[in-house]
Amino acid sequence: MPEETGRFEWVMRVARLAFVGTLALLIISLIASVAMVVFTLMGPVGGPDGGLVGVQGGPFGATESTLWVVLVAAELVALMWSIVMYGVIRALAAWRGATTSLGSRVDRVETLMDEVSRGIRELAELAPLSDRAKRLLHRDREVEALREAIHEDIIRQDYARAEDLAKTVETELGYAAEAAELRTEIAKSRSATVEEKIDLAIARIDALCNGRKWARSLREAHRVLRLFPDNPKVVGLPDRIMEARNNVKRQLLQAYGEAVRKNDVDSGVKLLQELDTYLTPQEGAALQESARGVFKARLHNLGVQFAICVTDQRWQDAIVAGEAIIAEFPNSRFAQEVREKMQLLRSRAQKPPAAAK
Repeated sequence: MPEETGRFEWVMRVARLAFVGTLALLIISLIASVAMVVFTLMGPVGGPDGGLVGVQGGPFGATESTLWVVLVAAELVALMWSIVMYGVIRALAAWRGATTSLGSRVDRVETLMDEVSRGIRELAELAPLSDRAKRLLHRDREVEALREAIHEDIIRQDYARAEDLAKTVETELGYAAEAAELRTEIAKSRSATVEEKIDLAIARIDALCNGRKWARSLREAHRVLRLFPDNPKVVGLPDRIMEARNNVKRQLLQAYGEAVRKNDVDSGVKLLQELDTYLTPQEGAALQESARGVFKARLHNLGVQFAICVTDQRWQDAIVAGEAIIAEFPNSRFAQEVREKMQLLRSRAQKPPAAAK
């Protein structure tokens, strides 16, 4: 059975305390009642002639004995019911936890489906375009890939291929300044010693870490490590990158905690978006309740801003707020309502102020 977490955990704590206390009292009462029944039924009582008499002549009669037996039975029933009720409370808490977990998974699936549908729409929009137009749209990514390939060739000392790729950056993509910078790096590497080449590679990795490009910095580190596996400067590079990444993650978590404490919703949302790439599933689940509150407050703030803009007939500002709601909360009911009003808002924003009223 899953553990109970979240805002209903206090219910389980109270239930445990109540169960332990009730169980202790019932056991004590049961022991005392059984002892009294045994004493009533078995205990000898002295007669008038100095002999012993049984139950019928003792201080307790059959009625008292029956009452004690009934009390023992009632205590046993109460004990069983306390166990049953504790089990029911645990089951309800676990059901609540499972429902919350299922709801979060459904939210993630909805978000994923929305991203997939957005990607399909983008592909459909790109399909009619020419190859040159597609390359122009995605040339930043292409330049990044070429830059990474050039640095790999520099590390391998394949300078001819690196020069060809730099020429591609200049002629086909039109980044003359970028190509000149890459050629300078190639020239430095040609004339550098092995130690200087390693230092240049480490400087590039440090620059990537400063830009929080962790995946690329690790790829660069592993390339350098394959070429110079015994160099002491290179051996610890992956651990150094992971330590830098964890330091940034710690800073983001501290800043997020401070934003939640100050009820700074906008900063909290931005920090959560940054933290998304750093958190493990377990860490994400631990922040889930807090994040839900932050996003709820963010949606409320945007909704109030949207309503005020509509009331004041500031149509352009209302459109901006509405687009923020749709972009940040695409699966919410409020976003659906805003989508239905966007066309009307745009039509009013295009009219002169007097006619838009």
